[in-house]
Amino acid sequence: MNWQKSLSRLSIPGLVLLVLGAVVCTQANKLLKSERLILAARIAGIVLALAGTMILLDFIPGL
Repeated sequence: MNWQKSLSRLSIPGLVLLVLGAVVCTQANKLLKSERLILAARIAGIVLALAGTMILLDFIPGL
């Protein structure tokens, strides 16, 4: 399989949002102390990851 051809089709903003959302969700406990802030950070991380997924799957064309 030609990996360069497959990787060239991926969207950099989509990958960045997906990874950033996953990191925010998984590291919210270590970064924040308040339960309200942890919940808000996890929700924001999920939204970022979903936006990145939508971009990668071309639901948002042009990015």
